[in-house]
Amino acid sequence: MEKQTTTIVTTVPADEAALKPLLVSGAVTGGDTAAVKKQRWIYWLIGILFLTTALALVWYLVPEFRVHVEDVPPTFYYFLAAGFLFAMIDGAIGMSYGITSTTFSLSMGIPPASASTAVHISEILSNGIAGWMHFKMGNVNKKLFKILIIPGITGAVIGAYLLSSLEHYSMYTKPVVSLYTLILGSIIFKRAIQAQRAQHAGKKIKRIGLLGFGGGFIDAIGGGGWGSIVLSSLIAGRRHPRFSLGTVKATRFFIAMLSSLTFVAALSHVHWDAVLGLVIGSAVASPIAAKVSNKISAKTIMMAVSIIVIAASIKSIYSFVFKIL
Repeated sequence: MEKQTTTIVTTVPADEAALKPLLVSGAVTGGDTAAVKKQRWIYWLIGILFLTTALALVWYLVPEFRVHVEDVPPTFYYFLAAGFLFAMIDGAIGMSYGITSTTFSLSMGIPPASASTAVHISEILSNGIAGWMHFKMGNVNKKLFKILIIPGITGAVIGAYLLSSLEHYSMYTKPVVSLYTLILGSIIFKRAIQAQRAQHAGKKIKRIGLLGFGGGFIDAIGGGGWGSIVLSSLIAGRRHPRFSLGTVKATRFFIAMLSSLTFVAALSHVHWDAVLGLVIGSAVASPIAAKVSNKISAKTIMMAVSIIVIAASIKSIYSFVFKIL
């Protein structure tokens, strides 16, 4: 009597597969043991203890350093903590760093152009590393990269220049950007609800160059959205999630760099306290984010992020309407 074998195939929706980063640097391999993990923790504790001791000695033995730190604006520390938190969120769900950072910057009174500048500068290093790792792993579709890169950079530079030119009218551009963050927050909320549902692929996307131009332009204007707009559109258009994510990350480095250069060249004043806070905070969070990403539900984080973004955006829009009435 022949035995019947039943094969169960589990399919994962493309959108859900793209929520988690494909590169998990802290993943535990089969050769890791409890002793090795314990040793790693000891090294981390020794490193933190050494850094704390060194900073304490410099603080008490070098008066110039103490004076310089005391002169640092409080906003730097706010953005330092925010950059760390938002990079952790981005590491957990693979998206939303730009939108959360922009929403926070606007709520702190930073004008839209300066907010977008801070976000894009802080993203240069992280996306450069991520893009290079994707390239080395063969996750970058070279043909797709060539189609996206020129229109994406063109749209980003035009958007950055336009937003910088309107910096003196930030009172009016801020609610427009807040409306954009409100829309993106709603999209994230919708994805969180649909994360466990099967997604039906749409028609194969063809006008990728136009998508790149629009994604770059909106990303520069709103401080984020390249990943949310371009990546989700590629996946919905039946593009392979792994190659789509790798290519979008690789192109994101050039989008962030060129738009940042445009902002710095066009703006008369850059809020460097916000820029440095986001850069340092996100850099510190990068090696930790991958470990945390496997321990927290992506759906839960997406719900929390979307609610916060929506609430902050509505508050900004309400404040503008209240002022003009």
